[in-house]
Amino acid sequence: MRALEIAGAGGPCGARLNPHVDRAYANTVRWVRDQGLLVSDVDLSGPLRSSTAGIAGSPSSWPVDAPDSARCSAGRQAPESVGSTGPGVPASGIRDQVLLAAWTHPDVPGPELALIACFGVWVDAVRHHLRRHRQGTVVERYVAELRAIPAGPPGGGATGDAADPVERGLCDLRARVAPAWRWQLDTALIDLLRGQAAESAGSAVSRVPNPIDHVELGRETGPGPWAAQLVAYGLRTNLPVEVTGGTAFRLVHNAFCDLALLRAPSGPALESSRTALSDSVVVLQRHFGQSRSLAVGMLDDLRARRAQRFDELTTTELPTLLADCRDAAQRDAVLRYVQGLRDWLAGLLAWRPDAAAEAVPRKPVARQGAANRLRLPDPFMPFDTHPNPGLEDARRHTLAWAGDHGLLRTDGEQGQQARQWTPTGFDAADYALLGALTVPDADEAELALATDRQVWAWYADDHLIGSVARDGETEFLNRLSTLLHRDAETPRAPWEQALSDVWHRTVTSLEPRPRREITVRLMEMLELRAAELRTAEIVDPLELLASRRRSCGGELTAALLRHRHAPGVPAELFATPPMRALARTFAEVGGLRQDLFRFRAGHSGARPIPDTVTAVATFLSCEPHQTVAIVDDMCTARLRRFESIAHREVPAVSAEFELDLVSFDRLERYVRGMQQWMAGELRWLSLTGRYAGNGDRPRRARRALGRPALAHQRFLRRAPG
Repeated sequence: MRALEIAGAGGPCGARLNPHVDRAYANTVRWVRDQGLLVSDVDLSGPLRSSTAGIAGSPSSWPVDAPDSARCSAGRQAPESVGSTGPGVPASGIRDQVLLAAWTHPDVPGPELALIACFGVWVDAVRHHLRRHRQGTVVERYVAELRAIPAGPPGGGATGDAADPVERGLCDLRARVAPAWRWQLDTALIDLLRGQAAESAGSAVSRVPNPIDHVELGRETGPGPWAAQLVAYGLRTNLPVEVTGGTAFRLVHNAFCDLALLRAPSGPALESSRTALSDSVVVLQRHFGQSRSLAVGMLDDLRARRAQRFDELTTTELPTLLADCRDAAQRDAVLRYVQGLRDWLAGLLAWRPDAAAEAVPRKPVARQGAANRLRLPDPFMPFDTHPNPGLEDARRHTLAWAGDHGLLRTDGEQGQQARQWTPTGFDAADYALLGALTVPDADEAELALATDRQVWAWYADDHLIGSVARDGETEFLNRLSTLLHRDAETPRAPWEQALSDVWHRTVTSLEPRPRREITVRLMEMLELRAAELRTAEIVDPLELLASRRRSCGGELTAALLRHRHAPGVPAELFATPPMRALARTFAEVGGLRQDLFRFRAGHSGARPIPDTVTAVATFLSCEPHQTVAIVDDMCTARLRRFESIAHREVPAVSAEFELDLVSFDRLERYVRGMQQWMAGELRWLSLTGRYAGNGDRPRRARRALGRPALAHQRFLRRAPG
């Protein structure tokens, strides 16, 4: 397998130009004219771009007496413009897309290369049109019309009577795709269009995502997934499900998508490449408050580290990918696909060599240690809560319950985790306040159960940290599974006795199906937490966040709130995309908030505890105060997303399921319960002695109450703040 060389500017990077580039250019020009997508262009007599000078095989390095066909593919001769008042691409955009396809798909046959180039021109036209119509409603309506075309079943015929040139071009392209691949390309194209619509809508209101969310959007709806699908289509590599569903494939795919996003131009090879608000440089510039030149240098550094990571993964994870294959044909498909990804990245560097000027990766600067001398930003919290009237009784009950089950230790014990469970540390943590703030309307029995669950969950987390340090996490997880699945099992250790009591009180009133779900969520929470603690290296922040939303108990809490507030509501409703996104956002907010306060408090143990703040610092190689600001912005973005889903999508889902007033009221209480939980958890984190800070707790505690809400206001019907 050829190595992808990340050379300096002007280096070859191992890229090759597809020999069918001339024929693909002629076919693409003919197709654009036939579909009415060609618009007028400026003088094209000059070279394609000056930055390609010095690259072997690039158009600007060809001799003056090169054949006319080569000059045409390089853009020296422009096709005749037909003009258009609607969506379209200039002649320079055509040759740019043909050259991009030829560089990034060097081994694709001629017909497939022409089809990939035509797809590139079509996407270019749509992007250009969306950038000129930045009003969200116009963009959403236009993309919805485009998405309705490829949404049919595989093999479904496409009508060629569409009047709009974009729709007509899409119908023609779909007809040229092999039927067996049509569904995969349709799905990837819909995701790409959705991402472009969101990008244009964000540009309309000057909303710039933080760098981590920018990368996350790139992995979901950016150019990377679409490019990977085109690689698979061009090489006809049908990867087995056993490979695509594994962790190794996901890691390789994410690294590829990151590089495709960070190296791709911000717009069609046109005037917006330096002004688009979603451009990676602008994202870094806006969130780090740097000049454009410094932001470009930071982007080069990030590209270099992601390229290094991609090279490492395609080497170290390749045996795992091949081991998941059943036969030699599947192994050959995996090898060709991985090499296709490498060829694509090398070709992008040759097509756009300025992206190859990448710096040597810097060492990350933010690390866990003693208490970090920084002040957390004022947290955004649009929801409100209030302490449960039974708070004092809950404090007395929780102290007695923890003592009766042997969870408290002597004040003289050493170690950060041990000190948390002395009478002094337990009183400072005030877990009863957490229960009282997160379930403010619970009765005495419900509040006692909620606080006992919190005490056990935090104790189990600290106990697991100590178990991993002693390599005893396997025994812990085995005992946990035994206690959850065997009611007659006798608990031995203090944590087992406490679990037996709180588990019996939790599942007594649950039906078999909810009980199974709670069991799975609890096991998953601690298994993932153990896996995080065992990880020696700092992982990808988005991978860690996906784990943290379960290991911090967020998804378990959402399930408990659902069964408490919304019994009888159809389970199919909670399986819809909006409701799943609501629960996922709720869980991510909790994980990010906990990691922020844990990072500020520091960790004095010999073994570091993974958190998203340190992972973001390593990923972006930035200072602690910059990292904290980014993670805080991630929390804010998810809270705004939660608001949007609750106020716009949840009512639509309830109307779709035709819920009666009782069911709708239960659904509303469920969402309101999640809002109160997030507000209460933030206030507790601001006040608890578990994460004692540097004197800024009173200021943040005043801010943590959030925006007040009127008692008679039905939150599903009010506009987000």
